[in-house]
Amino acid sequence: MNLKPETPLIKKLEIKRLEDECENLRLWRWRLTIAIELILITVLGACVVNFYAIR
Repeated sequence: MNLKPETPLIKKLEIKRLEDECENLRLWRWRLTIAIELILITVLGACVVNFYAIR
């Protein structure tokens, strides 16, 4: 965060809060991505097991 020294403290705090929220959203996006990938791998595994069980 490169702000001029005369920037009011309240604005600096608002910008910091927004940056923290953005970082938090990025973290949640990664968590959801990993969870969805694990679900898809599980579904694919179930399909493979079901395919061989039917044969």
